[in-house]
Amino acid sequence: MAIITISRLLGSGGASIAEQVAQQMSYDLITKRTLEKILEQYGLTDLDSFYKSSPRLWSRLEYEARSLVSLLNKVMLGIAKRGNAVILGRGGYAALKNFSGGVHVRVQAPFSVRVKRIVAREGYDDLRRTEKIIRENDKARAMFVHGYYDTDFTKSDQFQLVIDTNLIPLNTVTEWIVTAGKIAESSPPAGGFLAKDIDEDPILLETIDNVLISD
Repeated sequence: MAIITISRLLGSGGASIAEQVAQQMSYDLITKRTLEKILEQYGLTDLDSFYKSSPRLWSRLEYEARSLVSLLNKVMLGIAKRGNAVILGRGGYAALKNFSGGVHVRVQAPFSVRVKRIVAREGYDDLRRTEKIIRENDKARAMFVHGYYDTDFTKSDQFQLVIDTNLIPLNTVTEWIVTAGKIAESSPPAGGFLAKDIDEDPILLETIDNVLISD
């Protein structure tokens, strides 16, 4: 079993790549909506608003924020124990940084390229607005992992693969990640903990199973 986490910058093509990888490997695809469905079973909603909120809001809601991140981490570990999943975003690489069966991938592209892609994809006609959306999205991702995992979003040594989709075609990126995933399946990297070492709440595992089966 293996877990693939894909961290991506908006407009880099990471979401499409995650879908292709999950399909080719017959893995579950874990998206923001998947995580929200699981967290909803525990009375927690609107993960996206929390993810994009400012550190000042976190400090005002410290207990609630820490509780949500703690549960999110448990969900990530539960998914890792279940195995065979592609986790898209939401700090998966940081939550599972010590998991031996993990392949952590960063998908990126130059800012100007990402702006052009979003304009073309969404049909925006306001270039400055698009640039602002992308900058705010990048900032939110960086603040989240720094605030709760004390890690630098830009550091490349957190990943086995860092890929620029301005140079590498999406199909090739998918092939590379699938290859890395198959290697991890047969021979997980040394060090860290394995799926069998994860001691998870059986009720949480059942909740994860039910959500993934329903999807």
